[in-house]
Order: sequence, then structure tokens, then C-alpha cells
Amino acid sequence: MPFTKLGTLIAGVVFFLGCIQLALLAGVTLGAITEPRPGFFLGNLRREQALDSGLLKIMAAVAFGVITEISRSVERK
Repeated sequence: MPFTKLGTLIAGVVFFLGCIQLALLAGVTLGAITEPRPGFFLGNLRREQALDSGLLKIMAAVAFGVITEISRSVERK
């Protein structure tokens, strides 16, 4: 039971961080955010790498969230 709640929290945080990374990437790409030095907001990643990393975080969070929901449904039985 505590691991299910912890897993849900972790999945939510990782999903949030992935969305923030993609939002920063969109801002930098569209020119809404001007970086003081290249790679400052993207963590010294190129734009393609930041996109891949953000999408990977979101997909991993969704998969982890599905696993915790399965754990929760098995726990109720």
C-alpha cells in the first residue's frame, strides 16, 4: 500500500518534469525564451536531445502510473 502511493507520486513528479522540459523546449525553439548562454535552460542538451529526453520521461511516467494502477486494483481484491 505505501509503495503504491509512493509509485503514484513518483510517476506524477516525473510526468510533471517531462512536461516542464517540453514547455521550456517549445519556449526556446519559438524564441519566447532567450537564453543568456546556449543550453542554459535545456541543461546543455541540443534541442533534439531535450525533446527525446522529455518524451522519454513522459512515457516512462505513464508506464509507471499504469503499473501502480494495476497494483492498486490487485490490492483491492
